[in-house]
Amino acid sequence: MARFPVDEEGPRYKRSGRLKRFVRLSTTAASIAGSAVVKRVGQKLKAQEDDQADALRDALVGQADHLVKTMGEMKGAAMKIGQMLSVAPDVVPREFAEKIKALQAESVPMPYELVSEQIEKSLGLPLVDVFRYFDPDPIGAASIGQVHKARLFDGREVAVKVQYPDIQDTLEADLKNLGNLAGLTLAFAEKSIVDEFMEEIRQGIMDEADYNKEAESLRKYGAILSEHPDIVVPKVIDEYSGDCVLTMEFMEGKKLDVAVDALPTQEEKDRVGYMFSEIYVWMFHEKFLLHADPHPGNFLLTPDNKIGMLDFGCIREYDPEFCDTWLEILIAKWNHDKDDLPRVFKKLGFTGMRGSAGANASQLNEIAEMTVTPFLYDRTFNWGEWHPQEELNQFFRGNLGLMQYASPPKAIFYFRVALGVWGFLQRCHIKGNWYRLAREVAEKRGKL
Repeated sequence: MARFPVDEEGPRYKRSGRLKRFVRLSTTAASIAGSAVVKRVGQKLKAQEDDQADALRDALVGQADHLVKTMGEMKGAAMKIGQMLSVAPDVVPREFAEKIKALQAESVPMPYELVSEQIEKSLGLPLVDVFRYFDPDPIGAASIGQVHKARLFDGREVAVKVQYPDIQDTLEADLKNLGNLAGLTLAFAEKSIVDEFMEEIRQGIMDEADYNKEAESLRKYGAILSEHPDIVVPKVIDEYSGDCVLTMEFMEGKKLDVAVDALPTQEEKDRVGYMFSEIYVWMFHEKFLLHADPHPGNFLLTPDNKIGMLDFGCIREYDPEFCDTWLEILIAKWNHDKDDLPRVFKKLGFTGMRGSAGANASQLNEIAEMTVTPFLYDRTFNWGEWHPQEELNQFFRGNLGLMQYASPPKAIFYFRVALGVWGFLQRCHIKGNWYRLAREVAEKRGKL
């Protein structure tokens, strides 16, 4: 029979309106900024820029616990932004990234009575008529829904994703607030480009809140990705899935980051990390699509050492030419042909705004050298020793005109994936030869 919970104390899932959510985010940001100001008071004067950077770093680390609590309670796009920050340790202070990593794995769950309501609303049946057993304690509570383990009356073990009430309205509110904040960039960017970026973000995030679309993606893309020998994808249980509920086969395994951390040797960690990155390279350059929500909580290491892929809410398809053109950046670097880089970046869709000529060949050569280093040289590369962010910061401080050089809006989820996968490899100090992997892919695609 179904297992029922007792009333428990502690944090509870909270619904909130657009204005309240905006105020909460603004208040949290102000708190962090205020802490930075306080930190500077009484300090010895030094270079102003370094002083501000150090104070902001200390404030971010000091306020991380509060930020995790706020974003975890708010759910929606606010929490998703926190998850994205947590897998990009070279973009924010490492101590901060480690603390907000909690957003990958856990957040304040909604109570059982809401879970039951959502299931009945979506399936038209009481929870006890659908499941022989239903664990009221979620095995994961994320930004859009939470997952419970259950058993059907025919004995199948299943994972049940249950969407938070009113989450689509919540996402729309967050995205409108984000759009208002993005409007502040219009002094540097063209409105049409900002609008394209916001629409790409909006579509990607709203897709994740459409469980019918996710079920369709799981069937379609799950079949494609299962062609890879190291990928396992759960099957949808159609009869017990609906607008607010997605029921799938239960997949055994440990969350990827937890599993890798527990491996006894660095060699074993390197093997799994390389396999994970190779899967993404194969996905993009051979299947021309991306599982575009790459935080480690969406992946399992199965008992037979394969990658279990979960959460198909954000899948992005690309034109093969777009995927191949990224390889042309590497080819230009391998051939020491920096003069070809402006053509390649233009082909990808990078463009100058407000009459800007954009980046020249030398600038693009420097950017490529800093950002695709792991793929440029035939050697064993240690991601844990690679921290390009400060070098990039210095470069852009010295080339302020590049603030008006815009990347293509359709690449935003490509960059999200790169930050997520690269951040995971950095945190786990994964070693391997990615140059040879890149050369092999370029040869397969007929680019060499």
